[in-house]
Amino acid sequence: MRCPPRPLAWAARAARILSGGLLVCLGLLKLRHQAEFLTFVQQQLMITHPSLSGLVAATVPWLEMLYGLLLISGFAQEPAAVLARWWLGAEFVVMGLHKALPHPEAFVKLVRQYDLVTDPVLLNSIGAALPWFEVFCGVLLLAGVAVRGTALNLMVMLVPFTLLVLKRALAVAAQTGEPFCSIKFDCGCGAGEVFICRKLAENVVLLLLAAWLLSGRGRRLSLRFSLRRRPDQAAKV
Repeated sequence: MRCPPRPLAWAARAARILSGGLLVCLGLLKLRHQAEFLTFVQQQLMITHPSLSGLVAATVPWLEMLYGLLLISGFAQEPAAVLARWWLGAEFVVMGLHKALPHPEAFVKLVRQYDLVTDPVLLNSIGAALPWFEVFCGVLLLAGVAVRGTALNLMVMLVPFTLLVLKRALAVAAQTGEPFCSIKFDCGCGAGEVFICRKLAENVVLLLLAAWLLSGRGRRLSLRFSLRRRPDQAAKV
């Protein structure tokens, strides 16, 4: 793999380290609030078997922290980037399916709450297309097809959505007088009601991991990392 330009390399390193630090913090939060995370596993991930849901709730925070430490350390960056690609892909497949099935009208109502789209045709088009586009992007990342373009698309979706969630949370905090990190509502991400501080941190992690993939990491186990051949590859054909 060719070395990226120095500014891009610095940006990729910063994205890797920051995402690792946030993952460690998120893992610690899950350990601190294990009962709440267990409820999330049972209700949102639909893992209802007591033993299996308990195992997931007990192991995921530690895996999250270990992966965060791996990102911070800089060891095994290519395998870590492949894991980032798979994680992003799985996350968007799950979130897209949660929005699309089994009640897509619920997602349309959540989109309406942001008061950005009022036209019924456009609103229904967003509700019908966006979840499946997320699933499509997730599948591309899992398979390793057009990784950088897909990561860029995910960033384009995540940035405005995160800003909208932040704006809505600030409005709720101003109206209710509650502490910001105590605010909890269904933001339309497909995970049900979530604490907004944690959701914003998770979105930032996804953004940073997508930015890291833009540097060209995560090529292993890819069907076709770049759809367009580089000049040196084309010359060999």
